[in-house]
Amino acid sequence: MRITLDPSRASGVGAHAPSIGASPSVPAWTCAARLNAPSRGEMIIRGSMHLLVLATAVMFSMPAVAQDSGFFAGLDASAGMAHGSSGTKNGGGFGGGGVVKRVRFGTTAGIGAHAGYRFDRHLSGFLSYQHVRGDVSWDAHFSQLGQTTNFSGTAISNAVLLNMAYDWLPSDTTTIRATVGIGATFNKLSGITEKFEGAFVAEVENHTRTSPIVQIGASIQHHLTPKTTLGLNAAVSYAGGFETGPTRTGNLGKTDINPYEIDDVWRAGLGVSVQTRF
Repeated sequence: MRITLDPSRASGVGAHAPSIGASPSVPAWTCAARLNAPSRGEMIIRGSMHLLVLATAVMFSMPAVAQDSGFFAGLDASAGMAHGSSGTKNGGGFGGGGVVKRVRFGTTAGIGAHAGYRFDRHLSGFLSYQHVRGDVSWDAHFSQLGQTTNFSGTAISNAVLLNMAYDWLPSDTTTIRATVGIGATFNKLSGITEKFEGAFVAEVENHTRTSPIVQIGASIQHHLTPKTTLGLNAAVSYAGGFETGPTRTGNLGKTDINPYEIDDVWRAGLGVSVQTRF
């Protein structure tokens, strides 16, 4: 990069301000932009927040229809699958060195509840709670020892989301709904057991990690009565990550370890819900 002084700015503050000349090298502002580039998770959160703000602005700009507005509440149940990865390369005890490979999630099951307010025939906002759990396992390879240990246990998430929904009404008894939500999830790894070639090694300390969560969904709702609906729901969510505690307890007693992490957890599921208007 070549820095020159602009002779046309011979007085004032400009006389001391360098200008950047033409150069085939990459401009400094480009390097800074690359260094400060947001992570994939941050981009997802920012995009979802912008979408939620836009939906909220549209909602409050539209007049409410009195006969279609009101409070509602419901219960939810779901089943699905999850996927995650790990960047841990120095996990475990005795100086670490454990590289996490083959993160695997079992089938997930969830229950929840939601409550909110319907502003008109199409727009509504609601707060939801979700409890989701499922099996999780991973391998940790220690190259300095030439061995691999296996970890397995339960991944549990308790999430609270603020959601916006838009409804289409193809008939008097059917509603098609699209939702977007953002919030926080408390992700816990529980009952994690470390084994080597099937033999027990240690129990790893439980730990809860707080992560952002973003969710989009769609549902078809059938009106059982004028105020009660039964829904079939589908949802995809980005649920952040999990982390073990910093200790393990085994045949050597309680010892410190470098925690293992599971990152970029995605979930997809199908569920049913029952909702009542007040």
